[in-house]
Amino acid sequence: MVSDKQAMKFRISPYAAILAIFILTEAAIYLSFNIIMATEGRDPIYLKYSGILICLAFSALSCIFFRRDGVVLTAAMVFTAISDFFIFVLNGFYELGVSTFIITQFVYLYRLYADRLSKVYITLAVRVLIAAALMIILNMLGVLDFLTAVVAIYIVMLIFNLAEAAYLSRCGLKNALFAVGLALFLCCDVCVGLNNFGSVLGIALPQGVLTFVSYAMWAFYLPSQVCIVCSAQRGGIFLRRNDDAK
Repeated sequence: MVSDKQAMKFRISPYAAILAIFILTEAAIYLSFNIIMATEGRDPIYLKYSGILICLAFSALSCIFFRRDGVVLTAAMVFTAISDFFIFVLNGFYELGVSTFIITQFVYLYRLYADRLSKVYITLAVRVLIAAALMIILNMLGVLDFLTAVVAIYIVMLIFNLAEAAYLSRCGLKNALFAVGLALFLCCDVCVGLNNFGSVLGIALPQGVLTFVSYAMWAFYLPSQVCIVCSAQRGGIFLRRNDDAK
């Protein structure tokens, strides 16, 4: 016979149950759209987008368990879902879509510095300077417009967020999970950049490269969002107080 204490020991928490359902659902979506693309040669964009909406729903549920960090992640996922709706679902309004992705990265910046906001101005100053330098280079190349300007701001924000998240990943597993999510996010954006390389700079890439990046974009992207929303934790991801480490 199993005692009451043993039964309690093996009881699954509500969050663990929701997390398991979420991961299994996302895995099913991920396998499904990759199989469809490989076998039927079509792009199941609504199936892909459903994976993002489920990430948004899961992050909203995480507010019950993690409060502030769940709210921060939900805010980021709201702007991510808006961006994906314009860029991937409507396949237009790219300036607006990238602009809302910038807001997402600012939310992640807040997440990185939530426990040390007095230091955020240093990284912001460096980011502004580098983004300005990129815009000068783009202008010299004759390709500076509103879209390339917001892309420059966005990519600087993402790379810095990734670098700082990677540095802080030593503090715990969920910190590392956040860094992995941002790394996959960057891999996706590199593929998007390569896919649009010819239209921006007028240089044609080999068809094999274009075919690969068209598959790789979402192969990186959905796992990136899953990793990010699964990184929620009590007290804020980089707070390291004794009660949060228990």
